[in-house]
Amino acid sequence: MPGSDQGRPGPHAHPKIDEETLIMPQKMTDQEWEAQNGSLSPEQAQARNLCWCCTGNGVLFTAFGGVQRRVRCPEKCDNGKADR
Repeated sequence: MPGSDQGRPGPHAHPKIDEETLIMPQKMTDQEWEAQNGSLSPEQAQARNLCWCCTGNGVLFTAFGGVQRRVRCPEKCDNGKADR
């Protein structure tokens, strides 16, 4: 039937998003986004009982070309806590 919206997604349909690579709204520059990873050295993080990889965040912040993502820490830490 011409002009029919049958078979089209509704105005509230959302594409499936993989939660591990959730794309965040762009409110920061890529550099600001990645700065959330922290500035602790692995030694400083471990001294504070934090994961050496994610420095206590539990996630890593990555960005390229305006696409900003949070990725689970590959060390499989306990929400940023160091394994001892």
